[in-house]
Amino acid sequence: MYEQTVNIEKNNFHLLNYVKNQIEPALNEIDGISTELDDEYRSYYTLACSDTYRFQVSRAVNAAVCEALSLGYKNIYVRNLLDVGYENFYQNVLVNTICKFDSEYDKQFVSRILASGSTVCLDGYYNFKMSQVKRKWRDISKLVCDNSFLLADNELIIELLQYLLESLTSREPILSVSLQNDDFIIYNKDNVVLPKLKSIAKTSTAEEEAMLNIICLKPSKLNIYYHDKPSNEFTAMCDTLFNSKFIFVE
Repeated sequence: MYEQTVNIEKNNFHLLNYVKNQIEPALNEIDGISTELDDEYRSYYTLACSDTYRFQVSRAVNAAVCEALSLGYKNIYVRNLLDVGYENFYQNVLVNTICKFDSEYDKQFVSRILASGSTVCLDGYYNFKMSQVKRKWRDISKLVCDNSFLLADNELIIELLQYLLESLTSREPILSVSLQNDDFIIYNKDNVVLPKLKSIAKTSTAEEEAMLNIICLKPSKLNIYYHDKPSNEFTAMCDTLFNSKFIFVE
């Protein structure tokens, strides 16, 4: 029997919840089992399956843990550096975008420091084994830290996002986004549903997550389908950064 436990301090439970949500589909396919436990300070997620599926499930665990450490904790780290909360749409999109940039390198670094064992302490890795990558995160954030006035001006945030977009290559000529019921779906020009990128921020709205995906895909043309009118902030950012068209759907 293969067993694995992932745990974290309770104030960052959202990262453990992300790990669980990534693993459960694979676990369900092989009739694995899992359980959750909380004590006063920590939250625990334990899974078990037949040894036959040890390597398959272990890969799923490592992939989810890498994402939580390299992107989820990066979001926390950058927000602490910039002293940014979760209330401002423009600030949230900027931080989430900064965190997503170069995240593949971060995942490669984290994958190298992960040790085999039956227990993974997420905050232990973050606090004691990730000093090298945290120095890199600090350097990436330095541009904004040294010009903190940028965060107080939405127009300056837009200019910084435009600067970041210039370093990206367009991955989709035409992108369609359907906003519905506090969620969103993304389609390419062939109407194929695309997988969603996730910020793994502690709190995030559907519009903020959709904007992160739009920025990273950098479409030449953007169509937004909606039933309930999007926020003014989302509409303004789409119109400023992209060749966008909003289409009401009854």
